[in-house]
Amino acid sequence: MSDKNKINTKIFGNDYTLVGSESKEHLLRVCNEVDDTMRKIAQDPSLKPLKISVLTAINMCNELCKTRDRLDDVMSELDACKDEVMALRSEIQALEEEKRFLKNEIQIRKNGLR
Repeated sequence: MSDKNKINTKIFGNDYTLVGSESKEHLLRVCNEVDDTMRKIAQDPSLKPLKISVLTAINMCNELCKTRDRLDDVMSELDACKDEVMALRSEIQALEEEKRFLKNEIQIRKNGLR
């Protein structure tokens, strides 16, 4: 059994058949995004289809690059949070050891007073 999905769709007035490993819903969403972007850009009547296609690619690549930058920022924040968690765990461990030591000291002093 194949794990490929196939859809027929229309983008900017042209019919396309797409095959991909993503879900049909995902493939349609991508096609709709491309079609929507092309139609927005095509509102300028002076633009020819090739230029509309190139500007669409530039627009979508720009969004991809910005998303990757945001992902990099989030991953850096996640790494910083992981480091902070590790430091806090070490601090908790040290405090638990100090607590055990102090409890032991209290017990020794109580026994010394009896």
